[in-house]
Order: sequence, then C-alpha cells, then structure tokens
Amino acid sequence: MGRVLVFIATSLDGFIARPDDDISWLDPYSREDHGFTDLLRNTGAAVMGARTYRQSLAHPERLIGGMKNYVLSHRTLPRAPGIDITFWQGTLPGLIEEIRHESEKDVYLAGGGQVISRFLNEGLVDEICQFVVPVLLHDGIPLYTGIRHEIPLELAGADPYPSGIVRLRYIPQEGTS
Repeated sequence: MGRVLVFIATSLDGFIARPDDDISWLDPYSREDHGFTDLLRNTGAAVMGARTYRQSLAHPERLIGGMKNYVLSHRTLPRAPGIDITFWQGTLPGLIEEIRHESEKDVYLAGGGQVISRFLNEGLVDEICQFVVPVLLHDGIPLYTGIRHEIPLELAGADPYPSGIVRLRYIPQEGTS
C-alpha cells in the first residue's frame, strides 16, 4: 500500500509562495533535483487543491504528467490538456481509499497549504518531506493553515544540500495533545 507524502518547499519563515501566489523565489534553487525525480517514479497519483491547480494551469510546466491528478474542488475548472485529471468532491479518506484501489504506489500531496493541513487533520499523512529554503519572504502564503490540533512528529532525517536547502523528513505520530 502506497504512502501519503507531503513533499514541499518553504521559505525559512514558513511560506510556500508570496502573497500573490508567486513562487519565482524558488527558481535559483531549481538546478538541484532534491529527490523530486525519485518521488515521481514511486508515485501513482497527485492530489492538489483548486488554487494550486489554477496556478499550474498558468504555468503548465508545474503540471504532473504520467499519473492521475486529483483536484479537490466543488467548482467546475478547465481541464489541462494531456493531463489525467479527476475533480474530487468527496471525503479525504474516501479519496485515499479510491487511489489505493487503483494503485499501490505512493500518493503525492502537491499542495497547497490548506489541502496539506486538511490531510494532516484527518491523520492521513504518512510522511512530511519539507525543504527549507534559505530565504526569508517576510509575507506570503503559509504552509500549515487550519491545523486543528497538535500533531507530534518524529524526525526521520535531515539532509543539507550545497545550495543551503535543508530537507527535513518527519513521520506524524499517533495521538494528539
């Protein structure tokens, strides 16, 4: 059974994008792979929110081809050409059940922060792989929004890269405080 994985970059002050959804601050760090190729090789489906999907439509190079993409949305959105898209309106446990019925590979939570927080609140995340980028944005869209309770984490690894990025791997623990 595949794991549900968060694999995302944040600024040192915890933002995933500038207030206007701009992520160009990540461009200077795009020369290093940071394990993204391996992530995609082991992934059977990607899940994202409507906001992340709309941003990907404006930047098609961010869309994930070669696997099914689930977009959490109650609205009708345009379809990206050449990308396998399913718009999901059901429960998050129901979505994971459906994905695991279709594939034994991992599930990649592509974003955004609200979607990742919802999955964490439901206890559906198996691993968080957060890349801390050496930049302070001062303002922007935070990664963890809407966390409803304390979620204890176990450090599974920390890996620095030559660019100054540090990959932190955490496993959410059972129980809350």
